[in-house]
Amino acid sequence: MGSFEPAIAELLSAGIARGASDIHIEAGQRGFLRVQGELYPYGKQVFSAKSVQNFFMALTLPEEPSCGGMVQELDFSWSYGERRFRVNAFRQRQGWALALRLLPAVIPSMEVLGCPAALYGFLRARTGLLLVTGRTGSGKTSTLAAFLAAVHQQRAVHIITLEDPVEYLYPPGQSLISQRELGRDFRSFGGALRSALREDPDILLVGEIRDEDTLRAALDAGDTGHLVLGSLHTGSAAEAVLRMENLVPADEQLQLREQLAMVLSGIFSQQLLPGQDGKRVCACEVLLATPAVRNLIRTGHLQQLSSAMLSGRQSGMQTMEMAIQELLQQGRISKDVASGLVEGR
Repeated sequence: MGSFEPAIAELLSAGIARGASDIHIEAGQRGFLRVQGELYPYGKQVFSAKSVQNFFMALTLPEEPSCGGMVQELDFSWSYGERRFRVNAFRQRQGWALALRLLPAVIPSMEVLGCPAALYGFLRARTGLLLVTGRTGSGKTSTLAAFLAAVHQQRAVHIITLEDPVEYLYPPGQSLISQRELGRDFRSFGGALRSALREDPDILLVGEIRDEDTLRAALDAGDTGHLVLGSLHTGSAAEAVLRMENLVPADEQLQLREQLAMVLSGIFSQQLLPGQDGKRVCACEVLLATPAVRNLIRTGHLQQLSSAMLSGRQSGMQTMEMAIQELLQQGRISKDVASGLVEGR
């Protein structure tokens, strides 16, 4: 790894010390830190295009195609001292820019994250499709990692992860975990999922279901005796189902709903809220694939999924509004936060 200027090293150290979730380094701008969801400028120095490019070149591996002039954006993981970052480098008007997501030094537990009780019920699941959804920065990756870490401590299974990039590293446990990174270890999520079925897996994690090929491969894997975990960038469980439906051509959506209704196990849709203690708190909508929910998905009555969650509270389901109200009653979020979120939905 090459060297980079002291001001960038100072920004990185400040981000780590202040518990920032993200550090932004961009040509023509000062450094920025995102702390507890809020973005703050740091220091007075404006980074030159040359200094940011040198930093980018210091981070990338020699075998990466990042040095080529045609590359416009790149995702990769990077270690700085004892800390790991997920890095997205991209070109902008004045040169390179980098968004560095600071990864926790250890994988947070499901208890620390406040995962809903229903998620614990899948720790010994052997088949199906389990989805964690949410907007960017909602903690999807952390939830999936915490779930796999819990499985890793309880069961002797083969877990294959397909990530973009690899973020969390798992300590020794009972399971065999094979972590693969897009671009370095495989070319596409769909192709890697199909190949993984020949690698004796028990659990498969696909970092993001973003296209038809990946979705179909995930459904096929879940339909053939494997537990498949995945994420989607959607704001609710119903949006997740609609997003998957819209990934396929209109004349194939009925068939897709049939397979999804059969394979789906549950959808956990989450967001991070400002907590009373200054830390962010996870609110999670829970949709479980009960017979009633499977029928609604099969018939395309997605607008009725909220009613199904309301009536399915005893089985562990809840709407986002129910999750927010529970956090309010527990004193973990303020009335202003709760009312603003409920009114905005």
